[in-house]
Amino acid sequence: MRFRFKDKFLEISSVYAKLMGFLLGTSTYPTLVDEFIRPTSGCSVLDVGSGPAAILEFLEDVKYIGLDHNPNYIATAIKKYGSKGTFICAGVDQLNDHGLKTFDRIIILGVMHHLDDAQLTQLMMSLKGRLNAGGVLITFDVAFEDNQKFIAKLLAKNDRGKFVRTKEQYLKFIEVAFNVEQADLRHDLLRVPYTHLLTRSTALTSH
Repeated sequence: MRFRFKDKFLEISSVYAKLMGFLLGTSTYPTLVDEFIRPTSGCSVLDVGSGPAAILEFLEDVKYIGLDHNPNYIATAIKKYGSKGTFICAGVDQLNDHGLKTFDRIIILGVMHHLDDAQLTQLMMSLKGRLNAGGVLITFDVAFEDNQKFIAKLLAKNDRGKFVRTKEQYLKFIEVAFNVEQADLRHDLLRVPYTHLLTRSTALTSH
């Protein structure tokens, strides 16, 4: 209850953008793009829970679809990026309602910690089978860890998302539908002490 006003305030796209602009380090998006997304020319990208699609600023020559439930975020993305991408106002539980096919990259940035166990399982299962051959799933979320710095843990506990998990807990859900090839805890991607889990996964192969 005490965070409801803050949560509503951050649903305003301009407020959210200003906060992210203040918090994000200069290496945050370059790290995501260069080390995890690794886009190739012309590759298709599905951004699940895209917000105002800020990552698109760092993606060149891709076929981008951003999906978010907040109409304010989607309106901001359309205004800023126009034809550079396709933007859909829909929840992560509505992936099957928009004719989305398969992609070379699926990115889920700062979304999983907003979803309870059932919602996260449903999301992963709805994404299963949506990667093209050689395609990759990339996730990025706040995380808890052992011996975490006090401020980092405090910020994680007070995050707008109420389902912050440990690395192992996140991986349990991803591994339901994907093969995790890389999972790194990072502490250098915000201007304040913070813990992020970044993962890179491929489609499960049948044996």
